[in-house]
Amino acid sequence: MRVLHVLGGLHAAGIEALALQLIRHAPAGVHSELLNADPSAQEMAPAFEQLQREGTLQALHQWHYCDGPKLAWRSFQLCCRTRPDALLIYPCSRPMLWLALGARLAGVRRLAVHLGNTAPVDPQRLRTSHRLLRWFQRLGVVAVPCTQAIVESLQPLPRGLRLGMVIPNGCDTNAIAKRAAAARVQRPPGDPRRVLMVARLDPIKDQATLIRAFAAARQPGWALQLVGDGSERPRLEAIAAELGMNPAEVFLGYRSDIPELLGQADVFAFSTTTAEGFGIALIEAMSAGLPIVASDVPACREVLKEGAAGELLPAGDCQIWTEVLDHLIACVGYRTELSRRSIAHATAWDICLCARQWSRFLLMPGPSSVKLAP
Repeated sequence: MRVLHVLGGLHAAGIEALALQLIRHAPAGVHSELLNADPSAQEMAPAFEQLQREGTLQALHQWHYCDGPKLAWRSFQLCCRTRPDALLIYPCSRPMLWLALGARLAGVRRLAVHLGNTAPVDPQRLRTSHRLLRWFQRLGVVAVPCTQAIVESLQPLPRGLRLGMVIPNGCDTNAIAKRAAAARVQRPPGDPRRVLMVARLDPIKDQATLIRAFAAARQPGWALQLVGDGSERPRLEAIAAELGMNPAEVFLGYRSDIPELLGQADVFAFSTTTAEGFGIALIEAMSAGLPIVASDVPACREVLKEGAAGELLPAGDCQIWTEVLDHLIACVGYRTELSRRSIAHATAWDICLCARQWSRFLLMPGPSSVKLAP
């Protein structure tokens, strides 16, 4: 089976990481190519180029950005030339409609678009999301959510609009566990204890609550580290500085050594909002065996098995976050118990299970979608 994966930029973000892992762990017999429809972002380019060198990714197509009929025409030409059996589109966006149109006219039999974020709460913006999904459906593109939380956020669905089966995201849990364990062994005596969060510095996250809570709970020998970059960085750096923290020590920016950073951390915190679609960083932290605290929002609740794999705290409630962080910092037994819980559930999210689900889905002979009751 020939699969063309489609991204709109090689950002250091969740859908790019998912595409990388799905290509790397594709079942035997799957021929994978990648199309990047917007070359302005290249942070993840080295990782995909490494897949090419390994022979896992057969081709990497990078286009100059275009939209509208030109994008449809280029998609048509590429699909006529490469003859993919299926397209897996990661960004659910309007330009991808044109790309899907070109692929459909070229005869691609199976198209899917990944739904990685919850729908907006605002009724007007929700209707816009519904219209976008309806247009994908008219083009024969199946919208595949990664959590039940996303499905529920889209309710009530307009009459006739269908969604595909839920296919959860995943990561290489075994590789992360090994790399984190190796880094943990190498920690020197007296190494600072660390609370770590890995996420883009984006408005749909809520690093601000974590920064404020850590500042109130911190003890000597403990540090906060935030991995990721984005538009919120200046604001968040200002908050940290006002609270007496050195932004240069707190904000690590984009990093490719996430498993090693997890191995050198003592607590994983994931403060986010109801707009969170999945939170793959939670699975990485579970794989590394870290104690986890996260916002009690639908996506985190789902990934953490309703709190069985980590503590769920009210989103944005700085006082409760402070109290829980204070307890985690002070109590080794509490951290140990949370670690045990995260390790016990990590393998449920392994990327090999995710890749097999996607391959079975893309091999289905026709649109495999289910109508959800409004």
